[in-house]
Amino acid sequence: MKKILLSVLTVCLFSPAVTAAADKEAYLHFMNGMVMERRGNYDSALQEYKRTLQLDPESVFVYKQALNLALRIGKVDEAADWAEFVVKTDSATADNWVLYGNVNWAKGDLEGAAAAYEKAFALDDGNHEALYQLASLWSARNADKSVEYLKKYLELRPEDAAEVNYQLAVLYNMKGRHEEMRRSLMKSKEADSLYLQPRYMLANYYEMKSDTVAALGEYAELLAIDTKNIELFDHVGELYASPAVSDLPEAEKYFLKAWALDKADATAAFWLSVISESRRDFAAAAAYLEGSAALKEDASLALRLAYYYTQSGRYEKAITMLEGAARKWPDNGEIAYFLALGYDDTGKSDKARGLLKALLAKSPENAEARMQYAVICERENDMPAAEEAFRYLLSKNPASANVLNYLGYALADRGLKLEEAEVLISSAVAMDPGNGAYLDSLAWVKFRRGNLPEALAGIKKAVKAVYDDAVIWAHAGDIYAAAGDNRTAWLAWKYSRLLEKPARRAAADAKLKDLQKKIPAAEAEGLERAYLKNFSPAGLEFSSFAKVEAKLRGRTVKFDAILHYAPPSDFNLTVMGPLMVPLWKARASGAALELDAIGIKDIDPATFSYWAALITAELRDWFSGQTLAGGKFDDGWDSSCFAGDGREVCLDKDRTPGEIRPAAEKKLVFKPSHYFFRNLYLFPYIMEFKLPAVSVRITLDNNQMNFGGVNTLRLPD
Repeated sequence: MKKILLSVLTVCLFSPAVTAAADKEAYLHFMNGMVMERRGNYDSALQEYKRTLQLDPESVFVYKQALNLALRIGKVDEAADWAEFVVKTDSATADNWVLYGNVNWAKGDLEGAAAAYEKAFALDDGNHEALYQLASLWSARNADKSVEYLKKYLELRPEDAAEVNYQLAVLYNMKGRHEEMRRSLMKSKEADSLYLQPRYMLANYYEMKSDTVAALGEYAELLAIDTKNIELFDHVGELYASPAVSDLPEAEKYFLKAWALDKADATAAFWLSVISESRRDFAAAAAYLEGSAALKEDASLALRLAYYYTQSGRYEKAITMLEGAARKWPDNGEIAYFLALGYDDTGKSDKARGLLKALLAKSPENAEARMQYAVICERENDMPAAEEAFRYLLSKNPASANVLNYLGYALADRGLKLEEAEVLISSAVAMDPGNGAYLDSLAWVKFRRGNLPEALAGIKKAVKAVYDDAVIWAHAGDIYAAAGDNRTAWLAWKYSRLLEKPARRAAADAKLKDLQKKIPAAEAEGLERAYLKNFSPAGLEFSSFAKVEAKLRGRTVKFDAILHYAPPSDFNLTVMGPLMVPLWKARASGAALELDAIGIKDIDPATFSYWAALITAELRDWFSGQTLAGGKFDDGWDSSCFAGDGREVCLDKDRTPGEIRPAAEKKLVFKPSHYFFRNLYLFPYIMEFKLPAVSVRITLDNNQMNFGGVNTLRLPD
């Protein structure tokens, strides 16, 4: 609440009241005091006023100037003495009583202050200062009384409508009279649209009422005025991000504006990183968070940034971040835990175990750390340490299905305590019957105990529940091979091999080579074809952004493009120009092929149309499945190529299509490569085409791809 303590509004150095009472020396001291006061040298100024009063002790004007300054610098007692003199000397002047009231208020004598202000108003019913001071005085004690004084003040000073209506709104809010508060704020806004304080209060009122739309409308108007208010941009962004609106794209616009004003703004950096994370753009998420001013003081942000580094493949950078955080916050168990995970992810198992062991020494009940310690020990074949940790966890929580399964599987996989292992795993399955990992463990322990029929029945349930796990498919291969079904075993091991990390495929290669000795070579072509088709997205609709790079007679051109396939055989390739405006389009539907007229500068239309037609037709056949249809491998298990439908398809080292040539013309080579999984289907990241004097590379944007197919791998019936 604004408090007016009465400052000198006008100083007339030549008024009769001064000149008649002062000699030359008094006048000079007074002038010197005025100069010092304006410079902010208040103590010296007050001394000059005192010297003036010694020379001219009857000057009311100088007393008023001195006591105003004394009040400002907290010398209330001196001000009180001078105020007494002023009202005794000139009790008929309303302003003197206002000044006297200010002094009493400063002394804590609220009743005396109120009486003085009332006296001033009684002497002069046009004295608006007395009314304002009365309103201020009563605001904390009697809001209704304060409202009445402010209304009277407003009648005298309509030019102060913006400020007075805001003060009225504050008082109404104190009394819970919210509709009157809103009306006063609207009046304040109408009186002065550039007076921002009531406008912020109005927006906040709408927020409190959960009228987010109205609040956002007010904030939008405020931002048009207060264009560099970082906190307001952040607040509006948070409103859009809130559950009430849940519009992250709109929220992002405001956070970006705040971030543009201050790259270190903690709120904007945090939200922009979260929004980038929701798009799985972890590199961008990390970039925003790296500049946050809060990063050095907030351990949780350090953890989040390390997570972004990990998700964007920068494991060493994540570890460096966590190591620095661990030094800064040595007692933070969460940082130590995630640093241990980072060490484990980068193959530093000994460091991970040591860190987890130290963490458990400080916090023995940290179940997550103990579980991770047990898992690493088991993987490193330190079964005594692993078993001890697992059993400790079970002693604290005997109903932990995850720990029961882990310990049971660890024992079964080593042929240890198989009877107990089956009991442990069965208990986990009983708690979660649909869990594919538990079903796999149960099938595996039954296999290790020689119960082949139940192992087969169990592994079928396991791969139905979890069809994208390399270990489960490897178990299926072993179980079917033991049952004598080498063909199903071969397919299961092929699945396992493809799903496994490349560095871990040696075991699968060895088992496949051994299995192939037991399967007639005549059956190789059928099995290989079935395997390839199982992972091909042929015949399923998809669209993707792509990059196109063409080299033609020494000239290289690059474009953005969109690929779209719709079953059964419709394929569109659209080349985009600046601002994503379509520049050229090819359409293939069945046997029909349409090409737009070439509009690309310096490229021969006939040559362009020739290679464009060949490439479009090849892409149509690839995504429709025609490329892999028909034909046969002619060299058994050692075949690297098969012919059919006028093409020769050669496989790469991972047994995925690596090169395709029309068998008759031998003019075009199509090389799909760098496959990636999308919903367990294999898409070539790069598709290269080579013709005489022409080469074209199409690179799919796997981050901007629409594909709804889901490949649920199954065993043959």
